Amino acid sequence: MPNEHPIDILQRMPLEPIEYCRRWVPSIEGKGYRKTCINALAEVTGLSPSTIKDWGANFERRPKYVPRLLRQADLLNQFKQLVASGRVATPSKFLQD
Repeated sequence: MPNEHPIDILQRMPLEPIEYCRRWVPSIEGKGYRKTCINALAEVTGLSPSTIKDWGANFERRPKYVPRLLRQADLLNQFKQLVASGRVATPSKFLQD
């Protein structure tokens, strides 16, 4: 598509579960990282942690829709960071609701 906005292109790019965790789950010493990652994926997808555990060691058996959903969550997380840093302002009405 001519003159397509880079965000539109990025939003169509899949983000695998393992990559989502690398970006948004803090690295923890010890055995708790996988559990923390699974819980983060459960929160984003709305699925249960036990369902996500069944996706395999590197989440290779995840449903086809998950990478697109994770990309949307990734973009939203990036936007939240921009708002928190003050680089993007939100209308004060939204903050009052």
